[in-house]
Amino acid sequence: MDQSVVIIGAGLAGASAALRLAKSGVRSLVLEARDRYGGRAFLRPFAGDGPLLEYGGAWITPWQHRVRSLVEEHGLGLRPRRPVTARHWLRDGGCHATGPTSELERGAHERILARVAMDSMLVKLGYSEDEAGRPLNQLSFADYLDRLSPPTATRHLFSAWWTVSGNGDHESVAASEFLGSCRYGGGLAEGMMDVWADTLEPGMVALVERMLAAAAADVRLGHAVVGIDHSSDRVTLMLHNGVKITSEFCILALGVNQLAPIAISPALSTDKRMIVDHGHGGRSFKIWIEAVGVEVGTLVTGYGEGIEFAFAEREGPDEATLIVGFGLMRGGADPGNEAWVREQVSRLFPNAKVLASDWHDWVHDPYSRGTWVAAPVGLEQMLESRNWQPEGRLYLASSDIARDQAGWFEAAVISGEDAADAVLRTVQPSRG
Repeated sequence: MDQSVVIIGAGLAGASAALRLAKSGVRSLVLEARDRYGGRAFLRPFAGDGPLLEYGGAWITPWQHRVRSLVEEHGLGLRPRRPVTARHWLRDGGCHATGPTSELERGAHERILARVAMDSMLVKLGYSEDEAGRPLNQLSFADYLDRLSPPTATRHLFSAWWTVSGNGDHESVAASEFLGSCRYGGGLAEGMMDVWADTLEPGMVALVERMLAAAAADVRLGHAVVGIDHSSDRVTLMLHNGVKITSEFCILALGVNQLAPIAISPALSTDKRMIVDHGHGGRSFKIWIEAVGVEVGTLVTGYGEGIEFAFAEREGPDEATLIVGFGLMRGGADPGNEAWVREQVSRLFPNAKVLASDWHDWVHDPYSRGTWVAAPVGLEQMLESRNWQPEGRLYLASSDIARDQAGWFEAAVISGEDAADAVLRTVQPSRG
């Protein structure tokens, strides 16, 4: 079976590549290992028959114009995030609304916030060291926290925001992930949430589906690619069922961790193989909880373990509230265990009664093998887009390695369009 361009992956990067190609008159075959569209976007009913909720990425910032343009182009709408109307912190054995630390620790807390704000601005400006010559990259989040020597409550606060920024083991993921996210909020971890402006209605999967339909792409779900042989003029793909597909060009619209199971010959370049073999460190979980007794708009951060970040995000059915929570898959975290979830919620929202909960395990999902990108210490540079240039007739597209906005859906669009443009620069002159 011969094709002109094959795209592996029916997520937003793959859909963006297919649409870009189609607008220049090039149709594509899209192969997707899952039985659904969306990649890291995953829209489905809560707990089987509840409201449609997004179990993957969701938020869009005000400046992410490519996603916003595509939403408008394809007739979809955005849902503004509910504002935070109540803020609570778990500390000193209880849930407090008076601040992240006690009065005794307030001065130390404020000094550390100022230090983090300075460091995040230095990272934004491209500095690798602070004014005292201390490294700002090539060190783990745990080492960075130890350098700050914060009060325990401050450490737990930073750990909560880490679950939605660095989202990996404190000891192995680079502190620059945290500092890079703090820069969105003027250097404050708490400011990260200010840029989570909107979500797509009903979910990002709807945009992916409409983009692929507009591209008139031949999409084949349940088609896992297990091997790729590529040469100077041809790419041959081996599928899990033994079928072979040949093409002139192939766009690998897959994240770094998703590339690991695919046997590629000749092998990818050394820098690519190094990070693919190691894998990035994204290991957060996202959980939705339906509860009563919780005011919509309440944000709670926790004790440095379990569900560390919980936001009462919207009204649910029958006067319930839908809470979105984040934590790390470590230290006994068990989001699929109802008793564990109830115990967590009893600390975060002492007056709440849990009705149901639901989640998706991205870390153990064989077609994701992790959550959003989290740079391992010492390998940060391996994820830079300059290391992910085409190899022969293989082109790479992913939010993980985009030239801008890495880790966001915006990055998936940018990377997918960039890969398609690179293909078009080759294919169009040859057909001219």
